[in-house]
Amino acid sequence: MLSIPTIKELANAGVQYGHASSRWHPKAKSYIHTTRNKLNLIDLEQTREALEQVLPLLEERAASGKTIVLVGTKKSVAPLIQEMGERLELPYVSERWLGGTLTNWSAMQQSIARMKRTEEFLGDEHAVQSMIKKERVVLQNELERMHTKFGGVRNLTRKPDCVIVVDPGFEKNCIKESSLEGIERFGILDTTSDPTSVHHVIPANDDGPKSLKLILGLIEQALTKGLERRKSALATEEA
Repeated sequence: MLSIPTIKELANAGVQYGHASSRWHPKAKSYIHTTRNKLNLIDLEQTREALEQVLPLLEERAASGKTIVLVGTKKSVAPLIQEMGERLELPYVSERWLGGTLTNWSAMQQSIARMKRTEEFLGDEHAVQSMIKKERVVLQNELERMHTKFGGVRNLTRKPDCVIVVDPGFEKNCIKESSLEGIERFGILDTTSDPTSVHHVIPANDDGPKSLKLILGLIEQALTKGLERRKSALATEEA
């Protein structure tokens, strides 16, 4: 069982900070503890309760082999999501969510396949030498753009079972598509997002660096435990 931070530890990381009282989603009202200096503050007791409920679920999803995608494209979030995805070897979206990522799955798979073919071609020294410099530069630039768009989901061979979304209110396209596809949604959100847009809510400051590192760190620990359990179970089956 993961150690859940105390109220003091959550407060020290600034997890309680929502947004200005003039900017809040009515359905997030139940997560607001109080308003101070025109700033809505999140109820950290509810944050702790949510972590106690959600982290074991994430561990179980990873342990059972569910395909999980990490999503966070805001500037404050994107580097953390990319680093976490690469460490855990999980698919992630840290750039703009492309329309049709889930609802036009065949086109997305074709784009990823094209990116991989381009990588293979540019990795062939003989093929590259046969091109004029301008053609090579154009193709390399195109590959860089494809990496930006599809690099995080390059190994996603089927639609995900779950998405973990930082700020569902910002990631509207992801929420819309995953909802249409019936995909389970976990969300880290503050007072400006609709909590009913996801199945599992972690109410927390979804902008502050300290808050994000703390909450995402706990999620990573839960996923790591689940992935390790999965690996161990597969090894036992093969023995």
